[in-house]
Amino acid sequence: MKKPTLRLRLVRSFLLIITPLALFLAYENYYAIKVVRQEVSRSTSQVLAIHIAQIDRTLEEITHNLLQQIVTSDSQQAYLAMNTLPETNGDYTLAKIKIHNDLTNWSTAFENFYSFFAYSQEKDDFIFSRSSYRDTSNLKVMLGEYLHRKEAAFGEWTVLRQGEEGYMVRAAQANSGVSIGAVLRLEDIIRPLRSLDFGDRWEAILLDAEDGQPLTHSTLSSEMMTAANHKIKANPLAYQVFENTEDEISYLLVSTSFRHAPLRLAAMIPEKSLLKQLPFFQYVIYLIPIGAIILFYFYSHYLRRLLFGPMNSLIRGMRRVTQGDMEIGVKEASTEEINFLITTFNHMVTQISRLKINVYEEMLKAQQSEFKHLQAQINPHFYLNSLNIINSLSTLGENELIKKITEHLADYFRFITRSHRDTILLEEELRHIRNYLEIQLVRFPEKLSYEMVVEELLARTPILPLMLQPFVENAVIHGMEEGSIPLHIQITVRFIPERPERFEVLIRDNGRGFQPETMAKFNRKEFGDGTGTHMGVWNVFRRMHMVFGDEAEVSFGNVEPKGAEVRLILPVRGALNEAGEEEDV
Repeated sequence: MKKPTLRLRLVRSFLLIITPLALFLAYENYYAIKVVRQEVSRSTSQVLAIHIAQIDRTLEEITHNLLQQIVTSDSQQAYLAMNTLPETNGDYTLAKIKIHNDLTNWSTAFENFYSFFAYSQEKDDFIFSRSSYRDTSNLKVMLGEYLHRKEAAFGEWTVLRQGEEGYMVRAAQANSGVSIGAVLRLEDIIRPLRSLDFGDRWEAILLDAEDGQPLTHSTLSSEMMTAANHKIKANPLAYQVFENTEDEISYLLVSTSFRHAPLRLAAMIPEKSLLKQLPFFQYVIYLIPIGAIILFYFYSHYLRRLLFGPMNSLIRGMRRVTQGDMEIGVKEASTEEINFLITTFNHMVTQISRLKINVYEEMLKAQQSEFKHLQAQINPHFYLNSLNIINSLSTLGENELIKKITEHLADYFRFITRSHRDTILLEEELRHIRNYLEIQLVRFPEKLSYEMVVEELLARTPILPLMLQPFVENAVIHGMEEGSIPLHIQITVRFIPERPERFEVLIRDNGRGFQPETMAKFNRKEFGDGTGTHMGVWNVFRRMHMVFGDEAEVSFGNVEPKGAEVRLILPVRGALNEAGEEEDV
């Protein structure tokens, strides 16, 4: 039986549409509300950003004063006297008076500021710019516990709590051993913001930038604060519509972060106060005939089942195919045109899946072949030299040296025969390099030295075989000069603090260094085609690109006063056993 055409069904269904005006008004109402939300959100964010910028400038000025005091000579003398002189000494008393006067003078320069402090850990002695005994007692307890922690973050603003009050603290340590710092009460920071006019029942709350916990007082319950925090985390840069189930009021939720403090400001404005400017649209939407709404509902349901349902299924199938999922089959539709599209699509996906499998298998074989070929290209260049050294040592009767170089040469060859593996541990590669350098030390005992510094957790990180050895070999071949200064090679392996998922390998020497044109070509990744003089460097870069892609980097440079440096940045993969990180190799 032939299925009805889509055109015929659309003509029949179109006759049922009697409420185009209702659709237009509904859209206008929705659009107007959306525009108001966007504009108010943008305006509110700008107002909050201005106030936060003022607070950030205050924090910057406070930080500048603290650092200035650390380097000022007369202040350093006062801090030294406070930390070292006995309390019965008159100079000790004068030093404390000077420090107190300085702290008090600083406090007057900042609005809504709580207190500066100086602390001698040697004597467990505090000096505050505030004079209230109650305030200073609370601060002593809070700051004393904080400054005695090993993880105390000197040089950064840190959020602390004392009872129900939240504070923000920044401390700096002078050379004299005295810590100086500043304390701001979070309620004092947010008080000017709460004076802004955003209607009744609006909230301004400071949140912890990391876990989103509220740090200032709020009328919302903890459950509502948790729900608001989840919305902020889901989309921190845009406005949110947040409904408080306790008072059944919808709020417009906007947030923005501080630049110099681990804080985030959240503002919740009742949506009712925003939409009161749209009485016309709200009035019209209530006058839409109920009959038109019912007819539109049935029409949309019918149209969705007839057209949009199959079309959405087809679109979802296409999207899954673009993401690489070929195990997809779209159900047949009830109209001839769409059913033809779906049948053709299913057939096309089946054909593409078969073709993709064949192409992928061929590409995988070609890539594996190329990788093995590249890895096999790296061969030692000093086999004959090593044999000549052993022959010369045997003539001289140096049996111990012959034994030593033979052991290193055996380990060297053993590693080469095992280099067909896809990955090896970093410590195995370094052991292979050490064997190479020990053999060269026998050859050049007065002209070569080396040093390896490796962070313990990185020793068992997997890397590609023979990934570092070509750079060390180049340093020996091209870096050694005639003269009395021996060539020193230093290999350093360490984490990158600002990129914890990466680590770096630095290979430095004090030899000739790179020629400017050679260094420029290397940094442009121009290593030739793998058949010339830079075959080893090209080989390493090619294998890195094949395995790690953009996750790996290599750069070349010269160091002062002379010498070359090669820097490799690699992803941390595999076992970092003692740190609780990855364990797979």
